[in-house]
Amino acid sequence: MEANNNKQIILEELNKSDVSKELKNYMDTSDFKAKIEKIVKDRLKNNKELEDKIVEITGNVITQLYKTLWNKRTIWKNNLSNKSS
Repeated sequence: MEANNNKQIILEELNKSDVSKELKNYMDTSDFKAKIEKIVKDRLKNNKELEDKIVEITGNVITQLYKTLWNKRTIWKNNLSNKSS
């Protein structure tokens, strides 16, 4: 009977908006953010597959950048000068 009584007290004291507000307040704390950051860093730390994927994506992006700059060089090349602005 005591468990039902405690449950009823909790239900009376906390409503959905109160719980949402408390969770939002906790999630905005620097302590929570630090814990999440540590978890993410630990998981990414020794993940060779993820590191390889990041290197692949970065290489593709740089290749595309240079291709675009080369193809559009007539647009930006004439604006280069050896004097200060």
